[in-house]
Amino acid sequence: MNGYRMVIADDEKMIRDGLAGMKWDRQQIEVVGVARNGLEAQEYIDGMEFDILLTDIKMPGMGGVELAKNLQNTNASAKTILLSGYGEFSLAQQAIGCGVFDYILKPSTPAQIFDSVKRACEAINQERQSKRYVRNLEQKVDGYREVLGAREMVEDMEKSADIHDMLSYIYAHYAENLTLSQLAEQFYFSPVYMSSYVKRHTGHTFLEILTSVRMFHTARLLRDTSLRNREIGMRVGIQDERYLGQVFKKTFGVTPYEYRKQTSDPAGRPDGMETLESYMRKNIKV
Repeated sequence: MNGYRMVIADDEKMIRDGLAGMKWDRQQIEVVGVARNGLEAQEYIDGMEFDILLTDIKMPGMGGVELAKNLQNTNASAKTILLSGYGEFSLAQQAIGCGVFDYILKPSTPAQIFDSVKRACEAINQERQSKRYVRNLEQKVDGYREVLGAREMVEDMEKSADIHDMLSYIYAHYAENLTLSQLAEQFYFSPVYMSSYVKRHTGHTFLEILTSVRMFHTARLLRDTSLRNREIGMRVGIQDERYLGQVFKKTFGVTPYEYRKQTSDPAGRPDGMETLESYMRKNIKV
């Protein structure tokens, strides 16, 4: 588990000092800021990255609920924990719907505070692991540029106009019921010779290239649209929804549902797919 950075905000000095003096290092937590009021806390929000805001719900200048909303706008993964008195209970409950992770009623014990912060750390750690998983998954998608980028490989190896045109045809017609025989007919080759020609010049079979293009677009549509698997399959040239799921899992190691779930958070999404999309727009023209 990695370390965590926390900002504490309370307008009562005794409470503020008590919170700052707790044994946070034992929880792998570093207190990176202590604010005397809401305005000072906002300066930390504007000026640094941190993981947890432990704040009083009512302070001069700006309250904890408003701070939580502002923090969500600048750092959506950070967690806010509110300290509130009994008279502010209803306000604290409303704050849960505004991105607040938890609230603690005063007077509170160190154990209660530690427990709440620990749960916030666990939630952050789970999100970090999820982001790493997504990053690895997207890098695997991006790795298929070795197949998708066959045109670039061919141009470097032999500058072959024929294979260039063949690959361009596959990239342009991947959504159709494209077969090796149709490709061969288009370029006046026999299917057997076409199969050998594509394999020799790219290092991949016709089906590997076609499937890779289709799987890339499947991943893109899962991530960027709310289309159902059947609709996505029709768009990428695979009419059998079940077969689409089988090929996708074989290609990327997860089901379409799992992939969409893991990549549904824009804040947690890495840039791997965007890099590949830019590459395809530039080199493949699809």
